[in-house]
Amino acid sequence: MVSTEKCYNFDNTPVLRGAVRRGEYLYQVRVYMQRASFLASSAGNMRLRVLLGFIEARAVVIDAVIKSEDTLHYLSVICASSAAPHVFSLIMKRTAPTAIIEQMERWQVEESVAARMVRDESWSTIPYAPVVHVVHESRRLLISLLLEYRALLCDVKNRASYGARRESGVSRSGPGFVTPILLFESADEIFGIPEFQIERISEGANGSFIIQLQHQYGQRLLVCEDLLVVRDIDVLDCVFLEKTRPGAYMVSLPSDGTAGAGSREGSNGFNLVIPALM
Repeated sequence: MVSTEKCYNFDNTPVLRGAVRRGEYLYQVRVYMQRASFLASSAGNMRLRVLLGFIEARAVVIDAVIKSEDTLHYLSVICASSAAPHVFSLIMKRTAPTAIIEQMERWQVEESVAARMVRDESWSTIPYAPVVHVVHESRRLLISLLLEYRALLCDVKNRASYGARRESGVSRSGPGFVTPILLFESADEIFGIPEFQIERISEGANGSFIIQLQHQYGQRLLVCEDLLVVRDIDVLDCVFLEKTRPGAYMVSLPSDGTAGAGSREGSNGFNLVIPALM
């Protein structure tokens, strides 16, 4: 069942009229987000509300709605901006790299706002939800395979006595593969694992935590002393340095990365867990 949250429970038609009088462009910004299995539904909606706040700081928001179904969350924003389409696209892509942006006509916005004011939300659906599920699953598999490949490549280079050579980052022209990474502490070192590879997190003995991995990525348990933070990290920026233990590789990030602190690489390094190689 789809849960729907109207972010504006009042008539924003005057805001639309003001934007039209100022000659601003009208846009619809849509964001799909797959929530990790171990997080509550409210956590997914909270992330989208935070994202909505960033969008509100960059454009005049006319209407916004958040929908959720199972682990899929959806944010639809209708907004106005004086920025031309190509400029607005660049602005939004910095705020939400995976956003789908469409320019709208005034009559389309008026119809959409009017419909949301009177629509019975009980039958509302997330647009293109089945297709989005397939795309997200394909992306998760691609990221997992990419990390496994680069870990194996690191092993081969080190065994061939190229350990002193740092692996270079992967070149690309797009935004890369930004994914949430859960950072946790174990044996006084910082480890990280993609959020989507985690099935469940439960409390262990003596204040520890047990991380249960998704079956398709290797049905294993990880025990840690502390859960630190979830960071959005572009896996293409991760530079594999060396294997530190079975299934764990020291990686570093560019100087502006945000990978946490406490590892041998300082504030921009951590041990990345590769479940398939454990």
